[in-house]
Amino acid sequence: MKTSRFLVFCLFLCGFGCHGGGVENLPSSDSATPKHILFITADGFRTDYVEWYNPPHIKKLIAEGVRVTHVKNVFPTVTTPNMTSIVTGSYPRTTGIACNTQYVKEEDRIVSGPRNNQAETIAETLQKAGWKTAVVNHFMLQNRGASFYKEAGYDDTEKTTAAVLEFLQQKDIRFVAVIYGATDHQGHQHGPHSDEVKNAVMAIDRGVGQLVDELKKQGTYDQTLITFNADHGMSGYEEKQASIEPALALQQAGFRVATSQKELKEDTQIIVLSWGVRLVYFRKELSNEAMAKARKALDSIQGVEILDRKALDALGCHDNRSGDLIVSPLPGYTMSGAGKKGGQHGRFAEQNPILFFHGSGFIQGTVDKVQTIDIVPTLLHLVNITPAATVDGKFITEALQK
Repeated sequence: MKTSRFLVFCLFLCGFGCHGGGVENLPSSDSATPKHILFITADGFRTDYVEWYNPPHIKKLIAEGVRVTHVKNVFPTVTTPNMTSIVTGSYPRTTGIACNTQYVKEEDRIVSGPRNNQAETIAETLQKAGWKTAVVNHFMLQNRGASFYKEAGYDDTEKTTAAVLEFLQQKDIRFVAVIYGATDHQGHQHGPHSDEVKNAVMAIDRGVGQLVDELKKQGTYDQTLITFNADHGMSGYEEKQASIEPALALQQAGFRVATSQKELKEDTQIIVLSWGVRLVYFRKELSNEAMAKARKALDSIQGVEILDRKALDALGCHDNRSGDLIVSPLPGYTMSGAGKKGGQHGRFAEQNPILFFHGSGFIQGTVDKVQTIDIVPTLLHLVNITPAATVDGKFITEALQK
């Protein structure tokens, strides 16, 4: 959507485009407003796969659209909280989805695969505006705004593409979201620098080419906004490893520690969960002396940094489900598995997912330093729909045509 210089100036003066809750609908002509959104997510697709493996269809879309050169996802850089933030535009502090597994203090239990997202999804927002929506594999949208939902095989690129094509052929469906999972699976198994990951990237690229061809065939290509994004990047295992596991360091200091629901006992004091980083929860209130003892044990670990509540709050982490502390490996270190084959994520090092946009209203070129929580408000801005009050991100002004 092309807006006038005067309108942009007025919106700037009024503070338009700060955070989602304050965004108002923009007036626009029906002909200028895109009518469809294709929301593509590739799990574990780091941005430099484009340069490493040269996927032609993806590169063509990038050349015609706008690419983000540095993307900041939410921390820890694992799938569930990031997939949730991608489809809500909200931090974990808002969604309540903090990790793939998290300790829920008010229930006193460790929850695997949390789904109790507290923020409105883009699909729900679009449904409220009268859009029909369809979703393939995007699990945080299941029962959360999907008029139609299909699991097509998370790692099966061909079946996933076929399911999306089926939805695209129904012109009354205006929003289609999809996850391609093969890049994450192959990255974990073989590492980012591998033929298996290259094959996964190229298979997804062929799927993207088919989707673009179908949009053109249906005559909706020029009316469709496309985003291609990822939840996190992927790294090989470092050669250097943290000197000791935090759970073991705390146990050696005399604390009763659990690392799973099975280990959680009546007298457990501290819970440590492992996802590339270590989330540390103080289940029972510790005395000042005991707290100092716990911090001393963690501070003694070589090759890590300790993120306290102030640091976690600054990252948008949840005020208890993200842990009271997070132990994160320093650059060049891994928490475990040093030197092993395969790939990992969860650390700051995996804040390198791909993100680009294509379609009417976007510039051609690059922008820098964008957050994944900015995807939802940016797309909603271009289709003239007000984001939900739960949106923490902002629309990416520098990516939009003036």
